[in-house]
Amino acid sequence: MGAACILGSVEEDVLREIRPSPEERDRLREVAGRAVNLVQHALRQLGVEARVTIEGSYAKDTWLRGDVDLDVFLLLPEETCLETIESGLVEKLAALLSSTGVKVELRYAQHPYLRFMVDGVWVEAVPGCSVSDPSRPLTAVDRTPFHRIYVIEHTTPEMRDEIRLLKSFMKGVGVYGAELAVRGFSGYLTELLVIHYQCFRRVLEAALTWRPPVIIDVEGRHGRRELLKKFRGAAMIVPDPVDPGRNAAAAVSRRSIALFITAARLYLREPSKRFFRVPGEARVSPPLLPGSVVAAYGPRASNTVIIAMEPGRTLPPDNMWGIALRALRQARGLLERWGFRVLAASAHAGGEGRIALAIELESRLLPRYELHLGPHAWNGENAERFLEKYRRDTEALGPWVEEDGRLAVARPRRYRDAVELLRGRLAEWLPGSARGYRVEIAPLPAAASELRGEELEWLAREAARAPSWLKPGLSS
Repeated sequence: MGAACILGSVEEDVLREIRPSPEERDRLREVAGRAVNLVQHALRQLGVEARVTIEGSYAKDTWLRGDVDLDVFLLLPEETCLETIESGLVEKLAALLSSTGVKVELRYAQHPYLRFMVDGVWVEAVPGCSVSDPSRPLTAVDRTPFHRIYVIEHTTPEMRDEIRLLKSFMKGVGVYGAELAVRGFSGYLTELLVIHYQCFRRVLEAALTWRPPVIIDVEGRHGRRELLKKFRGAAMIVPDPVDPGRNAAAAVSRRSIALFITAARLYLREPSKRFFRVPGEARVSPPLLPGSVVAAYGPRASNTVIIAMEPGRTLPPDNMWGIALRALRQARGLLERWGFRVLAASAHAGGEGRIALAIELESRLLPRYELHLGPHAWNGENAERFLEKYRRDTEALGPWVEEDGRLAVARPRRYRDAVELLRGRLAEWLPGSARGYRVEIAPLPAAASELRGEELEWLAREAARAPSWLKPGLSS
């Protein structure tokens, strides 16, 4: 596929920092072996038959130093798989592991799963079905072993380093992850892009030609018209090589595509390490104070409305983000229908079961009157009705006749304050799935003291509007 892949000096430097060290490989090999033994022993005690495999970026050798997904899959016989999972397998497994002194946490997705600590490393134990055909899965994770095999068979050690560069770049510019919080590129999709284009740089160069809907057929089996029909409405279409009926890029949003294209364009013009996330780059900073976040917004703070929502219980992250994004979309729509101009809007769903929305407005307070244009004076009955309605309205200004012959009036606004509007019409924008939540709405200066650590960090990032990699003049 053209000339050989060549790393630039920035990529060589980054790769030296993100490639796992021999010591890390040795340690994770021991962790993986011990994790498998723990799970196999527990399954024998429970009398459960399962094939235990190692999955995740560790199994595919595409992980970044200090940032590994190490998953133990419990692949159950296809005939009894769902029944076994629904009989409380994960809860029983968690109890057994806990009884041996292992730290265990229960998690929930389509089915429950758990994660447990082995020598300081979190390992996920995920039940699934040992299916023979990945295009006919019984659970959402049944294709995963087939993905691992495909990636290993279609990559070389050099390509796996190219995958590491692309992952680090996507993490650095904020588009890595298929979860609702990001709506970006999954690890598997990142691997498929490098398999298709062969190199990190070639992925970036190709991105400059992308226009949604982006179509990338890794196996070259499908026609464009067929894919557009099958995956109607998708911003990006990448048929899964192990299950062509599935779009491996279904989670990718138009915004994530646009962010990636923008970052690729700037990086190819001026390569810099600031585009990547590398180990050890984070600096321990003192906790943010509410006053410093308000100060970061400056005069914009009083025009920024904060909505804090608390359900009283912790939900799975994607559920929380689904509620947060619906609430944000509907609150923004309400504000715009009532004449408020939204400059920016964003959401945050935290690990403590809280949702926070920030909506920055051109102005939180609108003028007392709003212009209302009526029909032309020669529009018979409509003009008559308009005149009769507003001639006797003592609160309105007018009516009068515009230069183009239309009747007009200035009406008092029902809601001048965005905060009052959101409070007064809560039922119109709050999703049904959030009914019963405690909802607090206030301008940023008043709301800041009630916000918590990660919420303050999120707001501080929002205050800057542009990510650091997009701003010129930073050192490489």
